[in-house]
Amino acid sequence: MKKLIKYIWLAILAMGIVCCDPGDFDSDITTNPNATTVPITSNLLTNALRGIPGTITATQGQLYVQYLANSQYTSADTYQTINFSYNGWYSGMLQDLETVIDLNTDEETKQIASANGSNANQIAVAKILQSFIYLHMTDRWGDIPYSEALRNDEGILAPAFDTQQAVYNGIFSTLADAVNMMDGGAGVSGDILFGGDMDMWKKFANTARLVAALRLSNVDPSKGNSEFNAAISAGVIAADNSENISYTHLEEANNENPWFSRFRTRRDYTVANTLVDYMQSTANGGTMDVAMDPRLPVFADATESSNFTEYVGMTYGVSEAVAGSIDNSDVSFLGAAMRAQGAPTYIFTSAQVLFSMAEAVKLGWISGSAEQYYNDAIQASLNQYGVGSEYATFITNSEVAYDDARALEQIGNQKWVALFLNGYEAWAEWRRTGYPNLTPAIAAQNESGQIPVREGYPTTEPNLNADNYAAVVARQGEDDLDTRIWWDTN
Repeated sequence: MKKLIKYIWLAILAMGIVCCDPGDFDSDITTNPNATTVPITSNLLTNALRGIPGTITATQGQLYVQYLANSQYTSADTYQTINFSYNGWYSGMLQDLETVIDLNTDEETKQIASANGSNANQIAVAKILQSFIYLHMTDRWGDIPYSEALRNDEGILAPAFDTQQAVYNGIFSTLADAVNMMDGGAGVSGDILFGGDMDMWKKFANTARLVAALRLSNVDPSKGNSEFNAAISAGVIAADNSENISYTHLEEANNENPWFSRFRTRRDYTVANTLVDYMQSTANGGTMDVAMDPRLPVFADATESSNFTEYVGMTYGVSEAVAGSIDNSDVSFLGAAMRAQGAPTYIFTSAQVLFSMAEAVKLGWISGSAEQYYNDAIQASLNQYGVGSEYATFITNSEVAYDDARALEQIGNQKWVALFLNGYEAWAEWRRTGYPNLTPAIAAQNESGQIPVREGYPTTEPNLNADNYAAVVARQGEDDLDTRIWWDTN
């Protein structure tokens, strides 16, 4: 365009033509009369959805719960980093979704926006996704900016921190309202998750509500019970994997699985010995009396040194010097199936819901058989990874076979396995239940030497939001890895 303008000006000068105002001429030439001045809501939704895989598969969460271990650079395994940033969510996904809400609410723009789905449906989807992101964030940092967040247009540039309890209450209310506001009109465009299927968006919201409700099992069981049952009544995903919520990746670089991208540049992610040993042994260290967990060959590659016949986990939480002394051929890396370019990123699964319902029975929140829900959850997880035919044998294993006396431990352990690579979700469940029984990194670098129970705020907060930062630290506790968040009373 710049070259075109240059050539036009040269032609005008050559003809001796004088323009009264070159500035006006430049504006007329460079302004496209057919271009919209209003953001396209379908594009904003797509952009927000594309951020989900990175959120789910973020590497630090995998390390906290000892799914993975680094084979070379182990500082993340040993809890060196204290402060983690959430700024990208506020300026990216959350802001994109807030713009969708604004454009579908404003009388001057809502008609144009409705070309991408009914106004109510677009607002509902945006609110559901925002709630999902806020849930992820509050489970990592505790108190976060919430009620005053995303209000720059109102002059709020330094938002206050809401208590985690207030954030949870807001999430529950927003998810319920979002489901209720869906109007039966046109489904949303730009929806690369469900293709505009509003029934699935309802189930996404209700499943997120169920997961959030169980977080309150220790701190506010009455509220948790109420929200859990409301979610089930409103309709969660099916129990047979047919409605597992996953992000579909493609066999091309722009939309590939994050693990494929990571392995392209860095072959460093091995499966931790904690997980591998559990999947091959009973809790007391003896060999499984039937067979190893049939999911292990999916989760991990067999070692090169064993001629690809054995699975050996990388010793978790060691120093870089120790890690460097362990040959890569002697440990199992993340399984090829899990890091394939087109492998899906699972967000919510039937197994996760069924394990939650098994625990809810034990808590007295719902009726039914905890054993049946537990067994169904294991079957669903095995089916999810293509090894369902091994269920009849696997379920008879002494470590796995349901024992009512230790049901909560078994549910927690098997849920941990089923949530593989959904690291931050598994970390939240470990903090809430204490299962599985994890041992801290051998070379832990944080002050307590224990597994972190929260993450520190981004360094921009004390620098740019000093008063509110000081207030939240005074209320919640030290801004480090060892301060428990509100629902973590275990």
